[in-house]
Amino acid sequence: MALKVFSKRHPEAAKEVSLSLPVRRRIWYVIEECDPHYDPNSINNDWTLCWDALPDRLKKEHGWKELRAYHSQTKWGVLNTAEEFILRGMPRFVLDATELFYDLLEENNKQGDGFSADPTQYQSKLNVVFDDANLPWRMLEGRIIRVDSKWLEVEIHAKAAELLSVQEFKGALAEFQQARSDLSSEDYKGAMHAANLAFESTMKAILDIEQERPGRLIHRLIDSGLVPDYHEGFLKAFEEHILRAVPTARNFEKGVGHGQGTDINEPPKSLAELAVNLSGVLILYLLKQFLESHSVDEEQKNGQEKDDDDLPF
Repeated sequence: MALKVFSKRHPEAAKEVSLSLPVRRRIWYVIEECDPHYDPNSINNDWTLCWDALPDRLKKEHGWKELRAYHSQTKWGVLNTAEEFILRGMPRFVLDATELFYDLLEENNKQGDGFSADPTQYQSKLNVVFDDANLPWRMLEGRIIRVDSKWLEVEIHAKAAELLSVQEFKGALAEFQQARSDLSSEDYKGAMHAANLAFESTMKAILDIEQERPGRLIHRLIDSGLVPDYHEGFLKAFEEHILRAVPTARNFEKGVGHGQGTDINEPPKSLAELAVNLSGVLILYLLKQFLESHSVDEEQKNGQEKDDDDLPF
């Protein structure tokens, strides 16, 4: 089942989308090039084009009677083709159209009509357009995402902070908020230090322990079964390259976890952003795993109590 289109997944961020006419033209050229039925030298196969299905797909997606280009809040023109919509439609809905065209390419391949579409190539070409125009939008697995720090602030930081608050992990929440505050005030050492503390405190709260060495803390987290036990190699890679990434960044950057030596060293903003953003991603993942595990335990407990109540003695 496909995810909701961009404007429905992120209604607030969608309002910020702006697309110049050259970018719109390039988006349309990519759609033309990637339609498996398109032949620029033929005028007889238009009815087979994937993009011909876009107008109806957009109208059904949003419950529209027609496609429009708005000149003001009260004045608009009706658009009749996919090309007209890409060139003149509202920007956020144009991004919806790029996602829906990806879906159409995938559907085309499943039909097996002898015309092979390449959604991956379409996605790559579309991302080149966004990159050339210095736009923060990228397509990943057929869906548009934003790739700047503001997007991470909304999508990752806020959600992690919300779950920390709900679960009353007060120490971790305070440290994570401090990391965000330090980052915004350009105290990059403080941001990296607080990000690591927040990550460690989250693990301690999940495991319900007061003290433990960082390396051992990660081992205990894995031993708890909270991390999926796919196989030993995965767990080792997860520990070394994911779970340890934030504390490693802190410990090996001069002047952050240890003394900086004879020279004053200030971590670059990019590294501090990485530490805070990565800690937010990891905290969010661990909290979700914890909540899902806790929910399963509660269901099993309630089921057991129900079974006990049904016993005839």
